[in-house]
Amino acid sequence: MEKEKAKIEVIKAAIACSEKKLIHGTSGNVSIACREEGVMVITPSGIPYEEISPGMVPVIDLYTGEWTEGECKPSTEAPMHRLIYQKKEKMQAVVHTHSPFATAMSILVEELPAVAAASAPYSPVKVAPFEIPGSEEIAEAAVEAMGEHNVVCLLKNHGLIAAGINVSQAMSIAEYVEENSQIAYYTYTAGKMDPIPEYGYKIMHDRAVKKLGLE
Repeated sequence: MEKEKAKIEVIKAAIACSEKKLIHGTSGNVSIACREEGVMVITPSGIPYEEISPGMVPVIDLYTGEWTEGECKPSTEAPMHRLIYQKKEKMQAVVHTHSPFATAMSILVEELPAVAAASAPYSPVKVAPFEIPGSEEIAEAAVEAMGEHNVVCLLKNHGLIAAGINVSQAMSIAEYVEENSQIAYYTYTAGKMDPIPEYGYKIMHDRAVKKLGLE
């Protein structure tokens, strides 16, 4: 996607994430990779999404990490987004949220199983160990937790991060994982978290892997 169009799409996606309660305040971030131009655009740090204009959206070199354009400072989580793009070359968008149930489950479990069918294509979701937000360490932990065949992980005591072939898909995956986390939380606290059997979620997961080109 051409970067000027990507700036507009990032703003729209961030506002949508806020409206869906995936992001509270300015705590999450959204990016799109413009691979033909060798850059990514990402939401700026600490600016209410409704107030962002395209000229404010930071542009970052995908290879050097240099902030090359945009009136406002990039999100502190830019290194995590950039490393995901480097490691998963078919992914074109990343959404990072602090959604409450995903965050709660990141504290309770080491791996989130599929308890809701909608999230099964992206399950199980591993939990990356806690690292300081904005650090290279959290970027590396997130990529390692995703592994080769998934595009989402939970970040311990922090939230979740999801990638997609476009920003709509990345946001959709974040929604499915938050929904799955909510159902898992309720059943976990009720003392009977009963995941989908492995044969069931594996079929759906394998289909998603093929669709995403992660074979």
